[in-house]
Amino acid sequence: MGESGNQAVEGPRSNLDELANELVANALRFSRTAGRNAGGARSLISVRVLANLRHGGPLRVGELAARESVSQPTMTGIVNRLAADNLVQRRSDERDARASVITLTEAGSAELDRSRAASAASVRPALTALAPEDLHTLEHAAALLGDLADALARPQR
Repeated sequence: MGESGNQAVEGPRSNLDELANELVANALRFSRTAGRNAGGARSLISVRVLANLRHGGPLRVGELAARESVSQPTMTGIVNRLAADNLVQRRSDERDARASVITLTEAGSAELDRSRAASAASVRPALTALAPEDLHTLEHAAALLGDLADALARPQR
């Protein structure tokens, strides 16, 4: 699919950089639009922090900042707001007593579930308008995107 979303893909792309750029751009646009349409009270980055903690376990503020490509002071502000709402908790780092790690609370996990459900509900009407073969293609693409995300998360050698 091209920028307009109307172009059909005819076989494998010869330019992997173009495909990579299109995947990243469309994934970001889709995520932002779904989140905005869901009308949640949390910012997209706050929801991503909760998701990072669920998927990655306890993390330091610096690790969260690196994962989200923001400065450490910016992430500290996000974490402070989430902690004030009891969605995350600071704990001593067992590996380094001078540092702390951020953990997801039960309330944070529930908030993440609510946010994801609201996003899914905002996307559902568009999905119901698709043909069955397009839904099948999206199911396959969603699995592939998950695999790609896992591959990108692994350290590169």
